[in-house]
Amino acid sequence: MKNKQPPDPIREKKSLKISRRHFSQAGGAFTLAFLLGDRNINLTPAQAKTQKIPLQLLNPHQAALIDLLGDSIAPGAKAAGLSHYIDHQLSSTAPDNLLILKYLRVNPPFEGFYSSALMAFDKAINQRFAKNPAELTSDQMAEFITIMMTENPEGWSSAPPAPFFYFVLRSDAIDVTYGTMAAFDSLDIPYMAHIEPDHEWADRS
Repeated sequence: MKNKQPPDPIREKKSLKISRRHFSQAGGAFTLAFLLGDRNINLTPAQAKTQKIPLQLLNPHQAALIDLLGDSIAPGAKAAGLSHYIDHQLSSTAPDNLLILKYLRVNPPFEGFYSSALMAFDKAINQRFAKNPAELTSDQMAEFITIMMTENPEGWSSAPPAPFFYFVLRSDAIDVTYGTMAAFDSLDIPYMAHIEPDHEWADRS
């Protein structure tokens, strides 16, 4: 009798699964469609974060780094559910993916891009400040982000260039935090799309 292969935690079907194709409008904000049992539930990334929906691909440390750096770049991104949004999109198929990497013609899968960049971020922070990223003061984080906007910080290696990662994560964070007409309204800025979308979240594909 052959030994059974251990289950793959990424590919294994779970009781809570993501329906990876559909976005719908609910409560004036874009939602991600989740499949729970035999029914769909719609949650915004912020609601998924608040309700502690399990991450599919990111580990907790990676999610925390995404939220920390993303919120430092675009304040409000953590509360908007940035890490849950990225995790959801990393779990989606290429035609349905809304991450900016798709539109920059980076070849999927995209997990390696984020995991290597986050590892480089963690290592470079430790080398520069002898601290973990979560221990940085706001001034230290601003100093580090200013560097990574233009060059690789010391200790940044085996990863996409820091300025490119900054651009990508900034785009992800802005999409989640300010990417709807409701968000523009909250900033008291009129939404001036050339073609106004018929729902809150405009699919770029």
